[in-house]
Amino acid sequence: MEYAGAVEVDPPFRPDESAWLVDAEWTVSGDGSTIRPHERAQLAAAVGGLRGLVVVDAGARSYDGVVAAYDSTTRRLVIVSARGGRVTQRTLRKAPPGVNRDNVIDLASHRRTVSRQIG
Repeated sequence: MEYAGAVEVDPPFRPDESAWLVDAEWTVSGDGSTIRPHERAQLAAAVGGLRGLVVVDAGARSYDGVVAAYDSTTRRLVIVSARGGRVTQRTLRKAPPGVNRDNVIDLASHRRTVSRQIG
């Protein structure tokens, strides 16, 4: 899973608060004003962790931002947004259906066509 983007936090996290964010699958920037998902975080765990942070900090902090998650194996693109005390998840591009395409043509099922003779 590849992540891009960040969620702004106001007021910023203090240095002593960033240790417990590891359990929530998020890392804090050096100044504590933004959080990003861990590189190896699973999408469901990251979304659940962010929702947990929003609930725990209800009224004390505001979370505002968007993170895009792209799974290179399934080619699925998901947007996770936090705004106004809510965390939403929206799929922008679903994984393509598994189509089995082989380059073999079954000649028995195709009619034989006769081309015009050049004379």
